[in-house]
Amino acid sequence: AVFKETPAQNPEGNDVQENCLVQTTAWSACSKSCGMGISARVTNDNPQCRLEKETRLCMVRPCDLPMEKTKKGKKCVRTPKRRRSLRFEFSGCTSSRSYRPKFCGSCTDGRCCTPYVTSTAEVEFRCPEGDFFQRKMMFIKMCSCHHDCPRDNDIFLATHRRRMVGDHV
Repeated sequence: AVFKETPAQNPEGNDVQENCLVQTTAWSACSKSCGMGISARVTNDNPQCRLEKETRLCMVRPCDLPMEKTKKGKKCVRTPKRRRSLRFEFSGCTSSRSYRPKFCGSCTDGRCCTPYVTSTAEVEFRCPEGDFFQRKMMFIKMCSCHHDCPRDNDIFLATHRRRMVGDHV
């Protein structure tokens, strides 16, 4: 009873997954500096070990967000907190739940304030016709000010290659 027989190897086993060296790029900057945008990365973290592009929705700040006053001597405006929860809107559909996300503020010395530490979560959206779908979405944990600013609000035109520190899921 002490000896336990190990089952024979399955000849149809997935050698690809066992020998896969998982590689994932950092998430790109959000495609918009305000409002809903898209962030992307490339990963082979899948059963076929194939490089695939992943996308997630992102919102660095709402376009109508009032900026908070800076204290004397400070160069960075702190990350504004929402007083009320909000529902995200995407393609005419609204998130099923309401959220109180953090957004990036601004830098008073000409630098850019962008997400530095983020997490990714699934958000369910419901449409007026009754349909629903889920999309990955970025949630900001911390922002930082820096000189390497994206230009033209477009991740594909930007020279900006800033890494986000440890995207925590």
